Amino acid sequence: MNFEGKIKKISMSDFKKNLPVRLEVVDSLRGFALMALFLIHMVEYFELYWYQPQPGLVHDVMFFLFAGKAYAIFALLFGVSFFIQMENQGRKGIDFRARFTWRLSLLLIMGYLHGLLYSGDILQVLAVSGLLLLLIHQQSNKVTLILALIFLLQVPLIVYFIFGLIAPSMINTQPWHWSLMSENFEIYANGSFKQLLSTNMFNGQFSKWVFFIESGRIYTVLGLFLLGLLVARQRFFAKIAQYKKQIFIGSVIAILSALLWHFCSSFDQKIAQSFALTSMSLWLFNTIVSSYLNLSLTIVGILLFCLLYLSPVFTRLLNLLAPCGRMSLTLYVAQSLIGVPLFYGFAVGGFQTFGQVNSLLLGLVLWLMQMLFAHQWLKQYKYGPLEWCWRCFTYGKKIENSRAASMVTAQ
Repeated sequence: MNFEGKIKKISMSDFKKNLPVRLEVVDSLRGFALMALFLIHMVEYFELYWYQPQPGLVHDVMFFLFAGKAYAIFALLFGVSFFIQMENQGRKGIDFRARFTWRLSLLLIMGYLHGLLYSGDILQVLAVSGLLLLLIHQQSNKVTLILALIFLLQVPLIVYFIFGLIAPSMINTQPWHWSLMSENFEIYANGSFKQLLSTNMFNGQFSKWVFFIESGRIYTVLGLFLLGLLVARQRFFAKIAQYKKQIFIGSVIAILSALLWHFCSSFDQKIAQSFALTSMSLWLFNTIVSSYLNLSLTIVGILLFCLLYLSPVFTRLLNLLAPCGRMSLTLYVAQSLIGVPLFYGFAVGGFQTFGQVNSLLLGLVLWLMQMLFAHQWLKQYKYGPLEWCWRCFTYGKKIENSRAASMVTAQ
């Protein structure tokens, strides 16, 4: 049979039109969050700062700017990416729920393996929390918003706080993760590599989950997942120029909210005396207020980023972060491969000698190297190494990654 008349030659322009469209502002924002998270990890000595904490100016400034905000941006963008994937597959008539569940399972496995080295791994939290999106994604905006607010307002912690006021003897005297993590830190500071892996097989992972629950961070992640889903439904990042007025108003409201919660946090001791709070109840009060403050500052950061992105000059500058955002999984894991040996006792042990100033400066240099690597890698390949592996296992087949090979095939 002669099929020549039925074969349509694919032009380069047709090929480009059929490529998945990426929102560069989302990639750039994810790259910014990755940078912020890495710099926090550096000045935090990949958590070993808490083994012998010595607060200072660098600590205060970096934690005010990025601590509790970087992971929150990741959570919001996870919800955005989920919506984009589900919508793209839905347009093809594909029910992507089972495939996405498998994708989350793979992320959970990668997170556990990464957690053997660095117990503070966030991938496991994102993977488990992502199951909520599968349950909620077909709900109305109203239902999604109500659930998001329940989590973002830390309702479970508020209930526990009220229970502590009614029956103080029935709650813990201090957060459980304090004692769990102090035991881990001793191993990280002085143990061998074998002891590190042995500890993180369970204890390190377990203490991380206890921390996320006790501190309310798990509820923030869940709430921001749903908020990201809502934002994506409104095509916010695809149409940020049209939302300029709303972005400005939202920034002002978020700044005022942050000032309010900062003001509340300064009266914690007076509140403790007035209501005769136990040490645990006071910690819960401060944790709830701190989560509100961090949420407000996270929203401020995202909205100001979007405002800057609308300026052509800043667009070019911020887009330098986009390649890092596109291969954030690879870079996130690579950061631990570098940072943990630098600071932990089984290798360099830099937590004792580097200091936060030197750690920050080193972090900036290492980040620039990561940016250079990401730019060079993505000139040759479509996906980062781990992103490519994740994609191949998700679909159960080898995915073409070379840009040159893709262009030759298209031609």
